[in-house]
Formats: sequence, structure tokens, C-alpha cells
Amino acid sequence: MFRWGRTLTALAMLMAISGYVSAQTADNPPAPSAQAQPASQPPPSAELLKPEQLEALVAPIALYPDALLANMLAAATYPLEVVEADRFVKENKNLKGDALKAAVDKKSWDDSVKALSATPSVLDMMSDKLDWTKSLGDAMLAQQADLMDAIQRLREKARANNKLSSNKQQKVTVTQQESRQVIVIEPTDPDTMYVPYYEPATVYGAWPYADYPPYYFGYPSYIGAGVVASGIAFGTAWAIGRWGNFWGGGCNWGNRPLQQRQRPAALRQQQHPRRRRQSDGFPRQGRPAGTQSRNGSPG
Repeated sequence: MFRWGRTLTALAMLMAISGYVSAQTADNPPAPSAQAQPASQPPPSAELLKPEQLEALVAPIALYPDALLANMLAAATYPLEVVEADRFVKENKNLKGDALKAAVDKKSWDDSVKALSATPSVLDMMSDKLDWTKSLGDAMLAQQADLMDAIQRLREKARANNKLSSNKQQKVTVTQQESRQVIVIEPTDPDTMYVPYYEPATVYGAWPYADYPPYYFGYPSYIGAGVVASGIAFGTAWAIGRWGNFWGGGCNWGNRPLQQRQRPAALRQQQHPRRRRQSDGFPRQGRPAGTQSRNGSPG
């Protein structure tokens, strides 16, 4: 009995000590380890593309008129809205002219996406080649100046190859902006937009980057292969006059921001949801340029 009593006493003392230690731990939690990591880490920065990758990425659109190009670059940063707008236009083919614009005005899409509703062939291409569109949008957000410099390099290659000049669809001007020589492309008629089609190898000459071949998306069946083989062909004329509020911008090639009438480019970049949070249902970095097949589909 005596030994049993001593055992009970020892157990009681042990329970009391344990309760005291627990209370002390709750009141004074241990200092966090120097190696402890925060619960959520910010996503790593997207890997920047090389100049040759950027050229491959913009090869199919570098010779587009500045106003069209500006809307495409901005819209590429909203790929989900591009897909939504493309589906809406296709599902409402009965809407034309002012009726289409009125319907699009009610949407919450970015102004650049709304503008492209007036050029459905471009909207269709961007929606269909979504990997490319996402990569273009990523580069636009992370490397806008580099991207626009790549466009100018390609324009100069096409001009030097005698494949870029003024005609009845477009006006090509070599000018100075911010002490830089740049090539500006504008529609001959500001109310009409022609979409150019061309093969990169034809207009730019021999492609110097074997590891990064240019994207190429082909051309409509109504354009003859012989026309494209000789240089730049032009598709349907799209009337954009009634969409003026969405087509009043272009590109300031001197310091390389976009110019969009509805909202300054600097403010667009600062407020862009994909800049504020690097997750929108898409991977931050798209498929690198040069990993596509000749028709633009993933290889």
C-alpha cells in the first residue's frame, strides 16, 4: 500500500508539472525559427524572352497598321476576354454596324477587346491561337519596350527587303520619334482597316534564328498563294469609322508606350489585373516562341 501511495503521489506531481509547462508555452510561444518561411510566397517572375524570341513572337503581326497593332497588343493581356468576344461575335452574326457596336458597348471587356470586335478575323485568330496570344500578352506586360523594339527591327528588315511600302491600303512612313528613326504604318483611309497577310520568310528575308522560327498563321483561302508568295496581301476591308472611340490610338515608338484614346497606357499597365496578381487561370509564361509548327499550332 505504501508503494502504491508513492506511485499515485508521483503521478499527481507529474500531471501538475505538465499543466504548468503547457500554460507557460501558451503564454510565451517560442520565437519563430530563423529559417521559417511565410505561408504564401509571391510567384516567381516570368522568365524574360530573348530578342530573337520576341521577333519570332511578333513576326506575324509586326507589319500590321499601328492602330490595329496597338489594340492587339493590349487585348492580348486579356486572353479570356478575347475568347469571350470572339464567341459573342460568332454567335451574333446578325448584328452588324451600329447594332454590333451598341451590343459590344454593354460588355465589361477592355476597350482594346471591344475595338477588335470591328475586325472579327483578327479576333478569331487571337482566340484560335490562344497559346500565342497569352505569350504575347505576357511579353507585353513584362517587356513592352523590348517587344516594340522587336517590331521595329522586323519592319526595317521588311523595308530593306523591298516588301514594306505605301499602297492603296496603307501608308508607310519613316520618321523620327524621340531621336529614334521608326517606321509608322497607317491605314490610307482612317475609317477602313485592312488586315495584311504575309509569309515571314518572304517579307523579312532569310530568318537568322534557327532555334526560334517565326510564328506563321497562314492566310484566308480567298487570297491567292501567288500574291502572298510575292509579298504582302490584304484581306477584307473592315469599317472602323463608327468605332472611333476605340480606334483613336496607336504606338509612340519613341518611348514605346501604346497610345489608346480611352485610357493612358501607363495607367492601363499599373491597373492591369494580371500585373496586380499573377494568377488568372493561365500560366504566367506561355509557350516560348519557336516551339510552334509552321501553321502556328503547338508542336
